[in-house]
Amino acid sequence: MVAIIDIGSNTIRLSVYDISSGGDIRQTYRQKSVAGLAGHVDKHSFLTDEGVRVACEALNRFRAAVSGMNISETHLFATASLRNVLNASRVIEDIKRETGYDVIIISGEEEAICDYIGVANRMSISDGILTDIGGGSTELVICKGGHIDKAASIPIGALSMYTKYVSAVIPTKAQSEKISLETLKRLEVIKGKTLHTMCGVGGTMRALYKLNNMIFGAPPDNRAVLVKNAKKILSLITTDTKLMVGRILQIAPERIHTITPGLIILNTIIKKYNCKTITICESGVREGYLIRNVLHRDIGKTGTPVTLNVSGCKGS
Repeated sequence: MVAIIDIGSNTIRLSVYDISSGGDIRQTYRQKSVAGLAGHVDKHSFLTDEGVRVACEALNRFRAAVSGMNISETHLFATASLRNVLNASRVIEDIKRETGYDVIIISGEEEAICDYIGVANRMSISDGILTDIGGGSTELVICKGGHIDKAASIPIGALSMYTKYVSAVIPTKAQSEKISLETLKRLEVIKGKTLHTMCGVGGTMRALYKLNNMIFGAPPDNRAVLVKNAKKILSLITTDTKLMVGRILQIAPERIHTITPGLIILNTIIKKYNCKTITICESGVREGYLIRNVLHRDIGKTGTPVTLNVSGCKGS
């Protein structure tokens, strides 16, 4: 079995995978820690000692959780959580000393490519845009003809926008406009006109489909969200805040402060690219990293996709 740990700006996640002799992948265990590392970055763009402590505590809990499992390899990668800080080298040294784990920082483009590979090995993604709204960055992949046309990362995320602009739990109208305007400005580097189909991955998108299913009465396993519903959910958070806060606390309590900035980023992307449909995929960057950097397989090299099974695995 192989363990993959993703050190994100908001959440640190552990996933354990069983790899069959035929190359199929089954997720057998998962655990997460809402570390909020982006909130531990000081004004000099340094991750604070407290942030390092929080990260190391989460990683040592993960180590204890998998200690009885037959893990053959453990791979750790960090995304915007460390690539956006100036003391990343010292942080990596501290993590190694305190946990024994080696951490690799991947670029935004590499993260976007891993997102794509994780999705493409689970579902068809031919033309459209893949979106991963993380805590400290947003990855975007424009797909044409079943291939990557452009993969990019912009340095805004649900937690970083909350930290930068929001003074309470829910942003004011003026604060929401600032988040939307910065998102729009950052999107200028990614050329694209009409991209009707969106595939979403990551925590913000998972929270979106759960809210959608709760509010609009869809089955719990539904992963399709109408664009008008995504807009309606954002509107409801500001017009019926008490009701929506209660619902967010039911489905994703750890995202009570980040879901609204995340949805503002999402709706700005939807408007810019004229998206019509959204489908959320359960597989993403960790599965893509496993396939690309551990199993060393890219889309198309094996002729057919591998099977990615994440249903029924243990953990949170």
